[in-house]
Amino acid sequence: MRIGLNVPHPPEISTDRASTSSASTQSASATQQADKFSGDSVSLNSLAAQALQLPDVRQDKVDSLRQQIASGVYRVDPQKTADAMLMN
Repeated sequence: MRIGLNVPHPPEISTDRASTSSASTQSASATQQADKFSGDSVSLNSLAAQALQLPDVRQDKVDSLRQQIASGVYRVDPQKTADAMLMN
């Protein structure tokens, strides 16, 4: 009876210099990738913090549109509306 069928086989240890050199190169590459991902994470966190500081509503824009509608100056261009709806 075999126990632990889901346990992966341990990697074989090699004394060959070529595989040791390759392993150190892979390790250096992995470190560089980890540093890059760490930097990307910092950038994303910074952008998220900036986005959270922005207001949900651009009140100045809303107030301007309300004033235009109330005074009867605001006009909707149906062609521009249709084009905007069909854009990606």
